[in-house]
Amino acid sequence: MTSDDVQRKALLDRIAASDLATLKRLAALLDDAGESSADSGPSYLDHLRAVAESDVRGLKNAEKSYGNSWKRRGGVDTFNMLARKWDRVEKRLATSRDDVAGSLSATPYDIFEHIAADTKSDGFIDDVRDLRRYLMLAEAEIAAREAANAEDSGRGYLDQLQVLADGDVANIEEKERAYGSSWKRRGGIGAFMMLARKFDRIEQRVSSEITATADAPGAQRHNLFQHIVADRRAEPLLDDIRDLRRYLILVEAEMAARGAIEIGTARDNREKS
Repeated sequence: MTSDDVQRKALLDRIAASDLATLKRLAALLDDAGESSADSGPSYLDHLRAVAESDVRGLKNAEKSYGNSWKRRGGVDTFNMLARKWDRVEKRLATSRDDVAGSLSATPYDIFEHIAADTKSDGFIDDVRDLRRYLMLAEAEIAAREAANAEDSGRGYLDQLQVLADGDVANIEEKERAYGSSWKRRGGIGAFMMLARKFDRIEQRVSSEITATADAPGAQRHNLFQHIVADRRAEPLLDDIRDLRRYLILVEAEMAARGAIEIGTARDNREKS
């Protein structure tokens, strides 16, 4: 048996052991036609800053109404909020959307088609934004705690939002110079698969416990804040959080470049200063 045969068998064994949701994702990816004719090319880069700024503005506006209620019940509840948003995104994408009354159709797991097909002001794109903003809040809170050497930053996380937004845009632009628009080369289904892999990594990591040592803190199961601080791997949990957030920025920037959406939620755009 050649090395290629060994690798093929190993891959087939992994596929055979996959759960139904994973198999459906793979089937959708195999059926995908590839790059969309509506692809914006590199034009999405012109919208990165606007997407990132809409997140900063939206989160600051939300704080005026809700305060810091998003973190009031600690790191476990914060992760559960992320998980609920992810579940909404994945459940929606697992369905098809038929062309009804002139609206666009959408195939399962094609995130570009689903966003374009839902034209409501509070449609599917809002779940994408909410997930991205919760990811931003989680990192902002950790950064603010480190800056203040405190167990809770209070409202200090607000001061970190613009820094994170600037870093996200700079990172995406740097990667574009190296990799181009490869992130969307396989269409909306391929783009969703990248998101799914990142969330799966986050979920797998926080589902375990990290034992504290004399030199390093531990983390309880599903406590997102504790896991971010305690993760001592070369590619830690925070990297996955950043990567997922940045892919979600790319998705909205691409859809804005195609003219399918207006950047920011309906509430964001009403409250622009």
